[in-house]
Amino acid sequence: MDIKYYLTILWGNKWIIVTTLVVTLIVVTLGTLLITPIYSATSTLRVATASTGSLSSADYAYAERLMNTYTKIASSGPVLQELANKLNLQTIPEVKVSTISSTELIQILVKSPDPIIAQNAANTLAEILIEQSQKLYAGGVKSTTEILAEQLSMAESDLNQARADYEASVAKSPADTEAISKASMIADLKEKTYETLLDQYEAARVKEAIRANTITLIDPAVLPLKPSQPQLLMNITLGVIIGLVLGVGLVFLIENLNPRLYTLDQIEAVTELDVIEKIPSIKTKGFTGLFKKKVPLNRPAFKSSFQKLQTKIAQINSGGHPMKSLLFTSAVPGEGKSTIVANLAIAIGRAGQNVLLVDCDMRLPTQHKIFNLPNAQGLSTLLTHQARLMDVIKKNRNPNTWILTSGSVVPNPMELLASAQMKSVLEQLTQNFDYVLLDTPALLPVGDAMALATIVDGIVLVTRQFYCKEDDLRETHKALADLNTRIIGVVVNDVKHSRSYNYTKYKYS
Repeated sequence: MDIKYYLTILWGNKWIIVTTLVVTLIVVTLGTLLITPIYSATSTLRVATASTGSLSSADYAYAERLMNTYTKIASSGPVLQELANKLNLQTIPEVKVSTISSTELIQILVKSPDPIIAQNAANTLAEILIEQSQKLYAGGVKSTTEILAEQLSMAESDLNQARADYEASVAKSPADTEAISKASMIADLKEKTYETLLDQYEAARVKEAIRANTITLIDPAVLPLKPSQPQLLMNITLGVIIGLVLGVGLVFLIENLNPRLYTLDQIEAVTELDVIEKIPSIKTKGFTGLFKKKVPLNRPAFKSSFQKLQTKIAQINSGGHPMKSLLFTSAVPGEGKSTIVANLAIAIGRAGQNVLLVDCDMRLPTQHKIFNLPNAQGLSTLLTHQARLMDVIKKNRNPNTWILTSGSVVPNPMELLASAQMKSVLEQLTQNFDYVLLDTPALLPVGDAMALATIVDGIVLVTRQFYCKEDDLRETHKALADLNTRIIGVVVNDVKHSRSYNYTKYKYS
């Protein structure tokens, strides 16, 4: 089986796919609209992990640890509880903290049904993280700067005392050079000690200032104007994909259980009969296809198909076994059998031969509706001896065409059709008409067609492309074949893209 076969299956079941797609889209759309909208706000922080210049592997490891530390702190329970306390929140919103690869940036994403809460939470959490960073290395002991400040104060006091001692020595004993020299040396040592501590203090202060500004807010969260989820367009797109997949899967599941017949080759293989005519699919105003039973159609392509069907039947009739009575049946209802019989009767009449169309469906009669005729009397009243043959046969406005409607509905139609009276009526009709066409119910639901199959000259099996299932058509053909009836062929209705239809359409346009 090639791709064309599978495409034919999909096209034949397009309404299953379309229906599945529409239902899926409705469910997805309603579900999306019913979901509470969620707003997202994002604040961005920069973490200064290292100074400029070449970085060692240790620097990279430190930077990674530092970034991970801040990420864990921002999403920790105590920090989130502090966030809730600061904003007076009963419920902590969804928070996601992540680093941006190959950067010194941390993003804080907050989701909430309230856009204001989302914005405030993202910015407040950033502020809390900055505060936490300032306490990160302080611990519970004095900082280096504080210790150096104390030492520097003491050194300054010692320096001042040493300078005072030197000045006192000079003033008291100007000639005592040894004492003055000793006091000067002590003052110089105290000054150097002070300067060293001062340098250490300034370095520590700068380092702690840098550390205090390791993490900074560079992009505060803004008020989100549109919800971030649900995303209607994305959900609809996914709904289309899922709907198509489900529809296609459902089609092939159904076909696997009981496949329909999509090609003429399949129909011929199942029935072991020739397709004697293909009736094209024609869309009419108010109806789609030939299987809509309303009135005979006179479209050129449609009309041409029945002219060819009439010609083929005439050719078969010219052989050694002429057929005057033809029974038309199908496997299941809805295959367009009644409309085909009606149009064939018109085509035969227009060809100059007298034809009688008998509606043998006394359960759901159709022909009186097609030809707009009364149905109070007909075949049922004839078989129950309530009317005469001349009273129930009605002349149609089409040339050489007569109609015998079904008559009123009766409780025992199969008994009447299988009666000797029916056989006698049929023999009488074939003596007065060139053709007698019998429109019977579908064979599988009821046995009416089986009751008539053995008393007619030939049977035409009607099936509809893309509609009839393989098992149904095979069972119908077997039932007729077991009766040793003469089945002259298959008429396929509602054929898509018929070559003859395309040619005729071109010719008549």
